[in-house]
Amino acid sequence: MGSGLAEVEEIENIGPNIEIFDMVIGDTWVFNTELDVASLIDPTDETWFGTVIENPLIGQTTRTVLGIETMEYKSKNYSVYEIKQEGNYEGIGTFPAPVLGLITGTMLVDYSATVWIRISDHATLREVTDIHIDLQHIAGVELLLDTVITREFDTDAEYFDFPTLWGETWTQTYIQNESWDGNSGYFTPPGNEKLKEMAYGYNNHSTPPVDWNGCEKSSYVQQTNSEGEITEYRWYCPSIRGNVAEWDEDIILGVPAYLELISFTPGETSTSQIELEFDPLFESNNVTLNSPIIFNLTILLENGSSLENEIVKVNYLGEYTNWTLNGTNSATINISSNISKDSTTTLYDWASHGIVIQLSNHDVFTAFTITLNSSSIAEGIALRSESLELMSNWVDGSFELITIFGEQTRW
Repeated sequence: MGSGLAEVEEIENIGPNIEIFDMVIGDTWVFNTELDVASLIDPTDETWFGTVIENPLIGQTTRTVLGIETMEYKSKNYSVYEIKQEGNYEGIGTFPAPVLGLITGTMLVDYSATVWIRISDHATLREVTDIHIDLQHIAGVELLLDTVITREFDTDAEYFDFPTLWGETWTQTYIQNESWDGNSGYFTPPGNEKLKEMAYGYNNHSTPPVDWNGCEKSSYVQQTNSEGEITEYRWYCPSIRGNVAEWDEDIILGVPAYLELISFTPGETSTSQIELEFDPLFESNNVTLNSPIIFNLTILLENGSSLENEIVKVNYLGEYTNWTLNGTNSATINISSNISKDSTTTLYDWASHGIVIQLSNHDVFTAFTITLNSSSIAEGIALRSESLELMSNWVDGSFELITIFGEQTRW
C-alpha cells in the first residue's frame, strides 16, 4: 500500500486524452484501503491529550453504481449516477477516556456514503456519509463518533475537465458546505463553509502502483491546493471505467485515504445502444458560442424491435428536452450550444459541457462532451485575463507560450 504520495515515472511519451465515459449500473470496485487517522490529532488540543495512532487503519472499500436518476441542483435538473461507497477499517490507538484515563484498544470505523455524480462531467453534486467510530478496549467500548455528514457544494466539484487533454492544466474554486447530524463524540464539527481552491494537471501516462490487466499504462491526474501541495490524485484506466489507485487528503473528517484496486465486477451492459451521427464538418472540440448542435441518434436493439413514438431525453446545462423516435428508432436532435461557461478555468477554451442522452423508462444512456470556443477577440481577452488571475496562485514566474485559440495551453 502507498504512503499517499504518488511515485510516477519520468516519461516523455505523449499519453491519450481522457474522454467522458459511461459507467454501467452495477459496476463494482473493491479497494484495499488505508486511513491516516493520525493526521486528525491536534497535539495542542486538550481533548486529544495522550492520543497515539502510530499506523494507518486498514480495511476494504466497496464502490458500486446503484443507478441513475434526476437530481435538482441549483434550480436546475441533471441526470446523475447514484454511487454507494462503504467500508470497515480498524487499527490500534490510544485515547483519553473521561473516567479511565488513557486507554489503548482497537479503533473500529464503519463507513457508508452515498454520492451523486453528474453523468455529463462526473462532477460531485452531493455526498451523504454515515460514519460510526468505536474504540474497543479491555474494559468495554468507547464511542468516538456516530454521525451523518452531508457535503454540498456551491458549484459543481468537477475533477476531470473532460475532455482531459494531454498536458492540460486547469483550476477550480468552490465552497464546500458540511453539516453534521448526530453524536460528534471526540470530534468537533468543522465550520459550515470551506473554500476550495484547486489546480489540476495531466502529464503522466505510465505504470500505476497496481498491477492490473488492461491497465498496464494508466493516466495520472493530480490535484493540488493553492500552496502547491498534493491534495488528491487518481490513476484512471478506461478498461475498468475507473481508478486502479487513488489518494484523497479528505475522504471524510479530514482523513487522508489511499485506495488500491483488488476487484472489479462490471455491471450488466444493456443490449440496447445509442448511436450518434454528426455532420462530417462538426468539430466537438471547437463549437462556436450560441450555435446549433445537430446530430442524428438511433437506438440499436439486439432483437430489432420498434421503439417508434418512444421518448428520448437530452439533458444539457441542467435542462431536459424531449425527442420522439420515428419508425427506424431514430431522431434528429437540434439544440443550442449556449454561451454558458463552466466551473473549470483553462487558458484556451470558453467552456466544456457534457450532453446526456437517455431513453425514457429504460436504463439506456450515454454522454459526450463539447468544447465551446469564443469567436470574438474580446471574449478571448476576457477569458485570458480571468484565467491568469485565478491561476496566479499556482504559478511561479511568467506564463510561456500562452495561446487563446487553437492548441491547448500549458504553464
